[in-house]
Amino acid sequence: FSVSFPFSDQELRNVIDKLAQFVARNGPEFEKMTMEKQKDNPKFSFLFGGEYFSYYKCKLAMEQQQHLFNPGNKDVVDIPHPSMQLVPPPPVALSAAPSIDELIQQSQWNLQQQEQHLHTLRQEQVTAAITLAMEQQIQKLLVETQLDITEFDNLLQPIIDTCTKDAISAGKNWMFNNAKGPQHCELMASHLRNRITVDSAHFELRLHLIYLTNDVLHHCQRKQQKDLLAALQKVVVPIYCTSFLAVEEEKQQKITRLLQLWEKNGYFDDETIQQLQNPALGIGQYQASLITEYAAVVQPIQLAFQQQIQALKTQHEKFVTSLKQQQTCPAGTAAPPAEAEKAPPITTQAGKRISPTNDLSVCSVLMS
Repeated sequence: FSVSFPFSDQELRNVIDKLAQFVARNGPEFEKMTMEKQKDNPKFSFLFGGEYFSYYKCKLAMEQQQHLFNPGNKDVVDIPHPSMQLVPPPPVALSAAPSIDELIQQSQWNLQQQEQHLHTLRQEQVTAAITLAMEQQIQKLLVETQLDITEFDNLLQPIIDTCTKDAISAGKNWMFNNAKGPQHCELMASHLRNRITVDSAHFELRLHLIYLTNDVLHHCQRKQQKDLLAALQKVVVPIYCTSFLAVEEEKQQKITRLLQLWEKNGYFDDETIQQLQNPALGIGQYQASLITEYAAVVQPIQLAFQQQIQALKTQHEKFVTSLKQQQTCPAGTAAPPAEAEKAPPITTQAGKRISPTNDLSVCSVLMS
């Protein structure tokens, strides 16, 4: 999987790539520090949801995966960041060398933490890859349709600010005038989805743009504009469910009234209505559908992580087998402890290399 995104400024791309490397190495605190220092610098707008935000997030996820394995030694794995919820390791006595059972327990705990870290990192990278693929699709549609999205945004802003009938009518008319084919409709619907579902969107923005969507749906049915109706059906689940789940019950009721109207007027098929009636289930099914739709970018990521997890399990199994063989050897024939096969070494965030065969537990080293 590789990142491909149109850049007009190669210097800016270098800045984004370098920052992604630094954040992968030094953790989210470095990103927060950069955001604070560069909050007034337009060159760093990609940190705040700007044009190259999706590229940065995808690049960061890839750098984090690469950083997980030390380039010089693929057996060395980073312990998860301290902010992760870790299960305490089984206690190992400090007064004597750990027993074989304790070493096996420690190795099992190490494996669990490494798997947990990999699963979290995989989800982050899949999300970033899908977001980037969706943005690339929008860029492609912009080129093919030559639609002026800035003009659309200029009409959306009065709806967001005041939500008057005139403002909604102007936005609706623009959409119908530009609904020249399926690609035009897909681009407009996707842009509405992005404006509504972005994390920074406030409730009034979401509600007012859903009011616009409702007006467009009404006229789609009246004018038999099937392409635009189909495009809106594709994005209505994330638009509605994201808005519903983000607010308290009083505000949810305002959105629910629209759903009752949509159901009554038969704008959507039964499956879509069922997803809208259960927003938590609906958003989960929508996210699963994205994994299927963008399988071309998701599958290589999932395969790479499966291979890494299997490699860790194989290391653990070999280590356990070696310990049990030592345990069953006749007295006097076992190899000296210093020559016994060791569990794969662990590298902490501070750069310390430790092994489960140390007298001190891994936990005590990490806390030092």
